[in-house]
Amino acid sequence: MLSRATVAPWWHGGLLGAALGTAFLGVGGRAAMRGIAMAQGAPTGFSLGGSLTVVLLGAAAGLAAGLIYVGSTKLAGNRMWWARLLFALVVLAIALRGLRPVDALKLGLFLPLFLVYGVFFDRLWARRSAALLTQSETVHAT
Repeated sequence: MLSRATVAPWWHGGLLGAALGTAFLGVGGRAAMRGIAMAQGAPTGFSLGGSLTVVLLGAAAGLAAGLIYVGSTKLAGNRMWWARLLFALVVLAIALRGLRPVDALKLGLFLPLFLVYGVFFDRLWARRSAALLTQSETVHAT
């Protein structure tokens, strides 16, 4: 049977990833798509259903990226730079696959969203880990 300590990081990573993905990859992705349409002179329509789909896909991508982050930390152990590098490479490969055909406009609009997502996720994850470590030390000291 899996312990809470084993499962908790995966739940936390998925939830944090989905929340940040909704904001940065979903809402930000929708704004980037509008920017591409405007730059290409295409009609810039708006539909609630279409925008909701993009935001939900951003949440799903964020959830997947959050799980990739947790997995990379498990693989790299205490070597966080390796974990971050592995996370960045895997997410970059997936992002580039989703941007096909790749061009400068798409790279300029979408890659910053993934970068901001990754930085926020990493910083919040580090804060979470520090809080859990402090909590663990407090419990063991009593």
